[in-house]
Amino acid sequence: MTLLSRTNEENNSPRLECIDIFRGLTMALMLIVDNPSKPSSIPAQFLHAPWNGVTVADLVFPFFIFIMGVVVPIAINNRLTKGTSQMIIIVHIFIRSAQIFLLGLVLNGFPSFDFTAIRIPGVLQRIAVVYLFSSLLYLLVKYIFRKEIFQLGVQLVMSLLILILYYSLLRYVHVPGYGRGIMEIQGNLVQYIDLKLLSGHLYKPDWDPEGILSTLPAISSGIIGVLAGMILINTNKWIIKMSVFVSSGSLLLLGAVLFNAVFPYNKNLWSSSYVLLTSGLGIFILSLFYLFTDKMKSGRIFKPFKAIGASAILVYFVSELIRRSLWLIPMQDSISGQTMSFKIWLTERFISPWAHGLDSLYFSVLYALVWLVIMGYLYHRKLYIRL
Repeated sequence: MTLLSRTNEENNSPRLECIDIFRGLTMALMLIVDNPSKPSSIPAQFLHAPWNGVTVADLVFPFFIFIMGVVVPIAINNRLTKGTSQMIIIVHIFIRSAQIFLLGLVLNGFPSFDFTAIRIPGVLQRIAVVYLFSSLLYLLVKYIFRKEIFQLGVQLVMSLLILILYYSLLRYVHVPGYGRGIMEIQGNLVQYIDLKLLSGHLYKPDWDPEGILSTLPAISSGIIGVLAGMILINTNKWIIKMSVFVSSGSLLLLGAVLFNAVFPYNKNLWSSSYVLLTSGLGIFILSLFYLFTDKMKSGRIFKPFKAIGASAILVYFVSELIRRSLWLIPMQDSISGQTMSFKIWLTERFISPWAHGLDSLYFSVLYALVWLVIMGYLYHRKLYIRL
């Protein structure tokens, strides 16, 4: 963990505001989705789709992976401009990936750290793997091809081939005891591989939403983010950038609709159509923030989200620790006499009397606002904490 002065950090490489704001909004949505209080009053859109389909909650993780990919070409180009060798950059990529992966294992082990049953996959683990592969691919194509159009083309083809390969594996590889083409939770190839290689170390006894094979299309999400980042830092006029964003986002959404007919939107499987849908939406949202904040300079209303987006890994890590500890402390309510978790007690005592059935939503929104205030204060002091 390092505490850095934002002034010194930004003097070397000015940041595009749209990136931190996009990431900050994603993190705020994550805090809302991951911290409900009373299960009976959670709005449907803030619950993950049980299987096929997409809700607002299902956009959080792919948006974060997308924006992580956007940062890859910016960060690597900054290092190359400063004279950092490619080998040192590669070593840094491996170290950073390992750090994020280990943080994920720490979260999965907390608080008992029972390594005989610790969950090995996870959100941070998937982020680490996607960051590793998307960064190395970007460096490789940048080394081989000097013209940016070829760099873009090769990575686009790679991303699409991954999605086609993933669909083909699930559609045509025979799963013992089930057959081919199973896209339900029981009997699909993703589940089969996870049970074969990670049995006893999954999120559930027979399923993990961040499994081994389903990380493959997540890499495609990261690569599409890299492509968006390359367009973002291109020296062309902003109107050309916006045109490319709108056209590419539209094509991705069209592809998502077409692919959905054979491989439905599915976060658990990270289906190919899900990648195209969330990446297309990500491009449109990023382009709007770029237009309003970096070109028109009229995004002051989004400034609070910039603060939380600048330390996204920290916010996720600490909020997960809180979710698995503080929120679960048993409390005895003096009015009802019932024993409940601290999170439910806070809701019942201070929110439910006036929330009119929206107490879970109000709780999670207020919790996200607390984070915005804390991170906003640190940002105002020109400090941020990096994990």
